[in-house]
Amino acid sequence: MPLYLNSGREIVAPDLIGKDLAEAQNISRAYELGLVEDGKDFSNTAPPETVAMQIPSPGTILKPGRRIHVVVSRGPRPLMIPDVVGKSPVQAELEIKSAGLEVIDRRWKASDKYPRGIVAEQYPPGNQEVPENTGVILFIANGRRENNVVMPNLIDLSYQAAMETLAVYQFNLEKITVQHEEAPQLLPDTVIDQLPDPGVPTNTNAEIDLVVSTTK
Repeated sequence: MPLYLNSGREIVAPDLIGKDLAEAQNISRAYELGLVEDGKDFSNTAPPETVAMQIPSPGTILKPGRRIHVVVSRGPRPLMIPDVVGKSPVQAELEIKSAGLEVIDRRWKASDKYPRGIVAEQYPPGNQEVPENTGVILFIANGRRENNVVMPNLIDLSYQAAMETLAVYQFNLEKITVQHEEAPQLLPDTVIDQLPDPGVPTNTNAEIDLVVSTTK
């Protein structure tokens, strides 16, 4: 109910913040006040389609018949979230902050596409509008996804054939180390030895050492 002061029917302005427009109008009428909507604006505090701001402010002493001007919330201001996949976490966080957003979490993720320590995925995805208060999660590659396999026999294969075999088994070719050893009795670039040994259980992200023949 309206609160009248003792001196000449003065009214304490009601608090309309957070009320939808219909409710705000009903409250204003009950207080013998008018209501004018002055438009809509973005707000991080008031839900969409509710009063985000009023003038005079709540608690102001008014005369009956005065009008309260209100601005209705459009919800948080939408921002364009950048696409930071493939970038370092430091660079990704800088770009996200520059866009007015915040990284709220970092999580590890297995990835065949991105090396360890690089952003392999983000949520929400980049290049779209999101609310101003949206938190961004970065998924950081923790290394190539590992698949359990049995080490193939590469001995007596040419180096090229050995590499093709490892590629078929989906080994990480970046983790292969090659040493050369003189073996005049063999064709150049023949695999003489390997580690892990043939038939040993391993995974596709294992480090592999190859010894390859050379004539010099």
